[in-house]
Amino acid sequence: MNEPVFLTGLPKGLLYVRLMLHVFGHYLLETGRGRISPGRFIKLLWRLILLLKPVVRNKVVRIGDLYKLQLYLPAYPSPAFWESLEKFLRPEPGPVTVVFSMTKACGYRCPHCYQRHDPGPGDDLDLDLLKKTARQMQEVGVTMFDIEGGEPLLRLDRLLDLLSAFDGRREIWINTTGHTLTPEKARRLKEAGVFGVMISVHTPDEAGYDAFTGFPGSFAIAREAARMFREAGITVALNSCPSNELVDQGGLDRIMALAQDWRCSFVQIIHGKSAGAWLGKDAEMIKAREKIDRLVRFHLEHNGPGPFANSTAASVQVFEEQPTHFGCTAGGVDRFYLGATGEVQPCEFLNVSFGNVRDEEFATIFARMRSFFRRPGTRWLCATEAASIHRTLREHGLTTTPLPRAHTEALVPTWDRGKVTPLYRRLGMYP
Repeated sequence: MNEPVFLTGLPKGLLYVRLMLHVFGHYLLETGRGRISPGRFIKLLWRLILLLKPVVRNKVVRIGDLYKLQLYLPAYPSPAFWESLEKFLRPEPGPVTVVFSMTKACGYRCPHCYQRHDPGPGDDLDLDLLKKTARQMQEVGVTMFDIEGGEPLLRLDRLLDLLSAFDGRREIWINTTGHTLTPEKARRLKEAGVFGVMISVHTPDEAGYDAFTGFPGSFAIAREAARMFREAGITVALNSCPSNELVDQGGLDRIMALAQDWRCSFVQIIHGKSAGAWLGKDAEMIKAREKIDRLVRFHLEHNGPGPFANSTAASVQVFEEQPTHFGCTAGGVDRFYLGATGEVQPCEFLNVSFGNVRDEEFATIFARMRSFFRRPGTRWLCATEAASIHRTLREHGLTTTPLPRAHTEALVPTWDRGKVTPLYRRLGMYP
């Protein structure tokens, strides 16, 4: 069992010096072998230096001999880390991350579920097609797979079979509630190559969380799952989508304390989204500038060398997606989503589809989506365009999500994505 160690201040600085020297030596050797030109070598180093600016404010989490610089960047110096750096050498960079739904099956009834109106588990993809799609995603450069359901543990054999499709140069995470986990299941997942899990906990209050999921005992299940995964040697993070009230009442600090008690490496804090079951609702957390500023400060406080230096790292989405950092990278710029029925979507929080892998090759659909999402932008489409998705669904009398391809292709060009994210403009990767 590898307990997380948190690096801030001087230890973190020394780690970054080591990393840059390692990267420099690695690609200098590749240049000497003729694999990359001296010009591309210099461009790569410049891009990586620019990339450090938004990442360096994070706490580094050491897990055994590996270091997580950011939740969605594979750990250094794993094979997946080196494969991720290839993005900065390719003419068409491609994404690093996919959220990959392998089943709609779930025993919980969370009110915010972004899959609520998707077709049910009876429409899950054929396993062979699921594995074929996973292999094709690796071909376009995906190095971090965030596999989810529904609840993937409910279909463990399917999950284990899917894991056999990965080539060893990917970092695999599982999104789970922990429902039905046993120590034996955790051990089998570790042996199959799972690096980490993200366990859903949206409130630190046990009774409140059980009421939220509609499943008695769900909080205790999450707590025991964290223990079983840790004992199996799997990194544990919590996923939390706190309510406005919880943020106002200081509940985020209680969630962080809970994560520390459960010996978690990260807490990912996701702001409210108008998607799925909440499609048509106002994304109040996004609109409230004060709350966004508060969440940004929260990220910095919990990742700095102060009182939280030795505590669980915070990964706050509004910090990572600031216009001054990565912005919105949906649509295959850095990330995208595959629904359980095979729909290729720009993001799990954007209920639109560019095609289904049952009907076409993944590569064809992916290229189509990328033609609509050529560059990262400064506007959070999950907040600014949820109303247009909801309106289009109602206008056409549609009761299931995501929005079909024809309607998607008519709608997406009307979206205002804002300016090109300054970071990527400086990187020169998406002209």
